[in-house]
Amino acid sequence: MKSIYNSYDTRELIERIDLLDENSKTLEGNLTAEMLYRQMLIELDIAFGKQDIKVSGLKKTLSKLFRNQFIKNALTQESHDYYYRKHPKELNIFELKLELIQKINRLGNQGKHAIMKMHHPFWGKMTYTDWDKFVWNYLDNHLKQFGV
Repeated sequence: MKSIYNSYDTRELIERIDLLDENSKTLEGNLTAEMLYRQMLIELDIAFGKQDIKVSGLKKTLSKLFRNQFIKNALTQESHDYYYRKHPKELNIFELKLELIQKINRLGNQGKHAIMKMHHPFWGKMTYTDWDKFVWNYLDNHLKQFGV
C-alpha cells in the first residue's frame, strides 16, 4: 500500500493535485477543488495538533462503532456530513492548494514524526498506521472522483 510517510508516494499525490484548478469538480459535480483543499487542510491540521472540531455525543458513538470501516473504505461518504468543520483562515484557492501541497510534503519528509495528535475528535484514538490509511485513502478517493 502507498503511504503518506513516503516522499515518493506523496510526490504522486502532489502531481495529481497539480492537475486540479479552480474550475475542477468531481465527476458527479458535488465537490469542488476548493472544498477538497479546505477539508484536507482541516484533517492535516488535526493531525499536526493545530485544529480541533466539535463533535456531538451521538456522532462520537457512531464513529466508534464504524471507525475501522470508514477508515478502511476511504470515507466514501463525505466525513463532513458527520461532524462540524471549522474553516481554516480565509485563503484563495491557489493559496489553499499551495498550503495543502506543503503539508503533504511535510508528511512525506518527516514521516510519522509529523503527526502530533494521536486522537481525532471524530475517529477517536488513532495510530500512525490509522493516520496513514486515513489521509492516503481520503485524498486518493477524492482525487479519483476528480478523474486524476
